[in-house]
Amino acid sequence: MNTLQYGTLYGIGVGPGDPDLIPLKSVNILNRVRVIFAASSSKNAHSQAVNIARPHIPATSEVRLLPFPMTKNQAEKETCWENHARTVIAEMEKGHDVAFLTLGDSLTYATYGMCSNMCWPWRPARRW
Repeated sequence: MNTLQYGTLYGIGVGPGDPDLIPLKSVNILNRVRVIFAASSSKNAHSQAVNIARPHIPATSEVRLLPFPMTKNQAEKETCWENHARTVIAEMEKGHDVAFLTLGDSLTYATYGMCSNMCWPWRPARRW
């Protein structure tokens, strides 16, 4: 019998760009999760999504940027996605609820959608 408690992965859209316009549900989730992931370029450590959400991220939360290469090399992109998916799953296997911040809708043209799809093969039994 599996007695592990897996965490939940939440895709969080940060709204139209103004920290005061982040959806209340997103703010509530940010206050509950232990780790917050966000995409960044592999060329810098910047995330506009984190900048927008920053006023709503508790000091006790860990923010982790996941750098993505801007490349046309499909193998390089897939390796990157797989590594990031494993990073997210590792936190969930510790029982931590985690969030993945995105600009706009988290399921439309967003890195969260791809991360969620890549995590799917390794997902815990439920809570997705």
